Amino acid sequence: MKILLKDLRHGTVKAAAESADDLWYLYTIVDEGDTCVGESEYKFKLESGSGNAKVVKKRVWVAVRVGKTEFSKHTGQLRVSGTVTDGSEEVPRGSHHTLDVAEGYRIEIRKERWMDYHLEKLDDAVKGSGLATLLVLFDREKALFARLTPSGHEKLLELKGDVPKKGMDEAKTGSFYREIAAKMEEHAQRLGAQRIVAASPGFWKEYLRRELPHSLAGKVVFASVSEADESAIGELMRSPELTRTLEGERSAREIAIVDGALEALGKDRLVYGRADLEAAAAAGNLATLLVTERTVMREREEGTFPALEALMRKASDIGAKVHLLSTEEAMRKIDSLGGAAGARRW
Repeated sequence: MKILLKDLRHGTVKAAAESADDLWYLYTIVDEGDTCVGESEYKFKLESGSGNAKVVKKRVWVAVRVGKTEFSKHTGQLRVSGTVTDGSEEVPRGSHHTLDVAEGYRIEIRKERWMDYHLEKLDDAVKGSGLATLLVLFDREKALFARLTPSGHEKLLELKGDVPKKGMDEAKTGSFYREIAAKMEEHAQRLGAQRIVAASPGFWKEYLRRELPHSLAGKVVFASVSEADESAIGELMRSPELTRTLEGERSAREIAIVDGALEALGKDRLVYGRADLEAAAAAGNLATLLVTERTVMREREEGTFPALEALMRKASDIGAKVHLLSTEEAMRKIDSLGGAAGARRW
């Protein structure tokens, strides 16, 4: 994402969405009650002298007070709907309108107050531009290719190798690792990936290392996992190799944040349940507050979000670090605690 203007004093940020991932970030940043400004296609009815009406489409600029946001991971579309507060003279104030936000779209977001977790996500979007990361989990018989996304990971490809039994034809073994290396090169070029993490159980990584082309030199970091399947991606996210390589990646960082908060359980400082969290915040006894994106979306739909938003604002006011979690494994752990949890200061 590219930031065109950042004027927090007046509550305004202008940004350009440069990728489908940026649309996800915008979805997590824009809240109900914000004002979003952008270009849009508007339909007008023109009356002719004969009394017939003709529909005409025109590009206009519109400011919308947000009532609802919708994002589809499958289509990569973000829709921001609400009431028109300003815009081109042809657009009726008070009417309902939807901004269709796509790659390349420029949008202005106005908030009464930008919270730390909003700015954290904005910073993630800026840092994430152009930093595609490819994950490859493999053993002697199979390989899984995936890419990291703001909300977790996306599976790209699975390979099955015609691999001989241990101690038999090593030529066939080498051909499977050459196939993995070729697919790594192909996907790295297609995604523009500058970082590749290749992980395997045992010593199989040494076979792949021998087959890597020169084009991947310096891009590949090797790590260890117990299995070469999708269930091991969470394990890989915790590996020191991935943490060092992807210190700015949200997926790995959110898991580290959650694990750190859960350590408070052993020190009797973990707090969850809305009433207990509100009491801790009111007493100034909250160091960290974790809230899942699913909880926010659900409470918006149910009309109960104002109470949760007030808790998040109170936590921020007392100096607690507020994190809005959006990656699958991190959300799953906090959802099991009711969708919000924190660590007390004492």
